[in-house]
Amino acid sequence: MDNRHFQLKPSRLAYVFQLSIYAILMFVLYQLLPLWLWLIALVSGFILYLFFLRGPQHFQLQYLDGRDWSLSHKTQSDVQRVQISHIIDHRAYIVIYFQHFRAKPMLVWCDQLSLRQWKALKILTKMQ
Repeated sequence: MDNRHFQLKPSRLAYVFQLSIYAILMFVLYQLLPLWLWLIALVSGFILYLFFLRGPQHFQLQYLDGRDWSLSHKTQSDVQRVQISHIIDHRAYIVIYFQHFRAKPMLVWCDQLSLRQWKALKILTKMQ
């Protein structure tokens, strides 16, 4: 497999991170709010997560030329041509920013790639 072809799997680490932040938030709100308001916050947070915050998980990112990359979703047949403006390494995850304002930044967690691909992506962040 090429050093600049990344097939992203769903991340379990992202789910654990989101769940822990949600649990901490619910614990703090439990201390501050009456029980009925806390229950409303608990249910609304769960509904918000189920319907609005989940995005596509299986991506393929492949190098084309210069700053041009192709971004595709595994279940859909459309391929987008994107340009990466910059990449930031946060050790547990890497944030990829695209130049077009419509494209949301992409989070790549360390468990979404194989170790070889993760190292290649970290090298790519140092080169940018």
